[in-house]
Amino acid sequence: MTRNRKKYDFAFKEKAVLLSYEKNISLAKLEKELNLYTAALSTWRREYEKFNKGDSSGNDYLKVNLERQKIQELEKKTNKSDLKFEILKNAEKHYKQGRLTTFYFMADNEKKYSIRLMCEVLDINRGTYRKWKNGFITETKKRKILIQKEITTIFYACKQRYGCPRIAVELQNLGYQISSTTVHKHMKELGLSSKVKKN
Repeated sequence: MTRNRKKYDFAFKEKAVLLSYEKNISLAKLEKELNLYTAALSTWRREYEKFNKGDSSGNDYLKVNLERQKIQELEKKTNKSDLKFEILKNAEKHYKQGRLTTFYFMADNEKKYSIRLMCEVLDINRGTYRKWKNGFITETKKRKILIQKEITTIFYACKQRYGCPRIAVELQNLGYQISSTTVHKHMKELGLSSKVKKN
């Protein structure tokens, strides 16, 4: 199991690097003292030294990286705004038709957008959406339930003597497109087994 590495801001990194130059101990010991991951100080020193001018004008490490961090944060906000606009645009016709239709839109787009963001944009309570989703029955599930009801009805109407091939024929006569193999899977799931006469 991989552990998530803790993130440190640039101000902390700069202080740790300066401390590593001041203290007369190994980097490994200092990393242990500061509870850092292995080789953190070596990596941060290399980053820091890129900005070291070697004169009295000082080091621009913190200044440059804080500016870079601000740019990244602005880009993140811009991307989030773009996603919000995209969700609003795509969900508009569903949203106008009411909450239930909006829920269907959200369920269909969970792989594309985060639930948190969709709920934020569409003014939906996450708990309400999850409660609906947990009780939501897909068309595939509805069809499965219906077929299993039909199989059970036929099975007991024929005094538990019909196996999957004959039940498949009965279902086909009722308009279902289903094979005996699929009927067998349903019967196994339902725990139904035909009574076969022994010679």
